[in-house]
Amino acid sequence: MRSTQNLAQITLNEYLVPGDLAIDATIRHGDITRFLASRVGDTGKVLAFSDVKAEIDDVATSLFLSGLHNRVELISKDFSAITNYLEPTTPVAAALFQVDETMDATTLTNTVKMLLMVLKTNGLVLLLSDNPANLVAAQEYVAQLPTDSYNVHKYEDILTGETALLVQRR
Repeated sequence: MRSTQNLAQITLNEYLVPGDLAIDATIRHGDITRFLASRVGDTGKVLAFSDVKAEIDDVATSLFLSGLHNRVELISKDFSAITNYLEPTTPVAAALFQVDETMDATTLTNTVKMLLMVLKTNGLVLLLSDNPANLVAAQEYVAQLPTDSYNVHKYEDILTGETALLVQRR
């Protein structure tokens, strides 16, 4: 997912500012977690979710070695638990998901619905996948969003199939 991940990072770099709250819903290798932590600054926070202990351990080590560990809360749960970790007075600046075929489409769509309600103005939800079929349910949902409140864009690398779905609150 190199090209869509690069697109996501370029986009996030435009919108994230120090003090923001960002969410890495699926930490995988932690490169996105580290990127988000580097953008939210010392006053911001990243919530990073994974129910795979090895991912949490690897990212914890990487964050410590890079000096970013104080900016990130590693949560040993899958992304469906995001709502349990949000504070009502802190809007979300960005949330990023790396979607694969093992994810439940209904859970993903429901989590995206919830996040759209707590996004700050110009906040982003980004869904990345190496297979566009993994994003069909979420894409069908976001296609119905009111255009006066949300911008929705889909980017697809026609050679690799990598896909990025970006939703921005106006």
